[in-house]
Amino acid sequence: MITYETYKLIHLFCIMMFFSSLGFVACSSEFLLKKAGKLVIGIASFLILAAGMGLIARLGFKHGDGFPLWLNLKIAAWFFINILFIALFKLKNFKQKVFVTLFILLTGWAAVWVVLNKPI
Repeated sequence: MITYETYKLIHLFCIMMFFSSLGFVACSSEFLLKKAGKLVIGIASFLILAAGMGLIARLGFKHGDGFPLWLNLKIAAWFFINILFIALFKLKNFKQKVFVTLFILLTGWAAVWVVLNKPI
């Protein structure tokens, strides 16, 4: 059985990998770098979800139980960030890329804040 600490380590490492690949996608004009960035984002996104679900199970939530609002906000932010990454792939204008990149970082910061403080 995988421990809570192991799930947390995988989750945090993949989050770092996910956001570090933001530079590949946002600033790269070369096809191979963009392709590699997309690959890293996809793998990291899946592993973030898998490790996050493992963390939820280790916190004691049972299948079918409702999640607290802070956890629903975290999951919604994760989906929103992934949608913004897809939009980032399609943009050609540099100013739009900068705006979406900053919005991705802000959404990630908000998700971390919600999890650490659990205000709701």
